[in-house]
Amino acid sequence: MDNWKNNPAFLRMDRRKQQKVESLFNGLKGKNINEALPVVTNWNMQLKRENISFTSEENELLSQLFLNELSPGQMKQFEFLKSFMKK
Repeated sequence: MDNWKNNPAFLRMDRRKQQKVESLFNGLKGKNINEALPVVTNWNMQLKRENISFTSEENELLSQLFLNELSPGQMKQFEFLKSFMKK
C-alpha cells in the first residue's frame, strides 16, 4: 500500500526528503522487524552524510507512516522491541 504518498504532510515535504522516504519504504517492503533494523540504520547514516534532517512534525509523520505499514505480526515485534528501548 502506498497510501502514505498521498498524505498531505508528505506532499508538503521537500522533494529530496520525499525521495529519501520513498527509498526507505521501498527498502523495507517485505522485511520483518529484524531485517528492517539494518535498513533503517543505514538510511539514518545516509541522511547524516547528506546533511538531511526532518522536522519534529515530519518525524511524527514518518513514525505514523511506518506504523501504518506494519502487519499485525510486525506490530507485535515492534512493540516488543520498543519496550526495551524505553529502559
